Amino acid sequence: RKADEGLASLSEDGQSPIPLRQAAYVSGLSFGIISGLFSITNTLADSAGPGTVGIHGDSPYYFITSAFLTMALVLLHTFWGIIFFDACERHRAWGLGLVVGSHLLTSGLTFLNPWYEATLGPIFILTLCTGLWAFCTAGGSFHNVLKCLSCKWEPEGQVMLYSALQVPPEE
Repeated sequence: RKADEGLASLSEDGQSPIPLRQAAYVSGLSFGIISGLFSITNTLADSAGPGTVGIHGDSPYYFITSAFLTMALVLLHTFWGIIFFDACERHRAWGLGLVVGSHLLTSGLTFLNPWYEATLGPIFILTLCTGLWAFCTAGGSFHNVLKCLSCKWEPEGQVMLYSALQVPPEE
């Protein structure tokens, strides 16, 4: 809220230039990208040597598992940002607790590596559930998904999504 007040004081009309939902997306995605960069940097450092992972009895799935975990963590941070902002805005302590708890659970599950079946499955289930929760929190609905998927085709072959986005086409 303090940053929002500062941004509003800098704008010409006195209103914040970034809506709260957009700030939630941006901060969650930013945390996710930074987390992914650190994760993939460590994985690339492991691949540089002095030995190669997977040769002497180690799992040959180390690199592909690291890639999938990095993808899941980027998505999870984005979803957590959306849910966390909403929980803070609506004063829902249980939402904050579930975000922190799922973050701890995800981090704790990585201790089970290199037993990747015990890590990847629960983390992907958690990613799917958290994504659905963030989708509903952001105001999404099954009806909106159907509207988005029922695109109208124009003669040039362009897909027009204006019916799903509720934006009229430009003349």
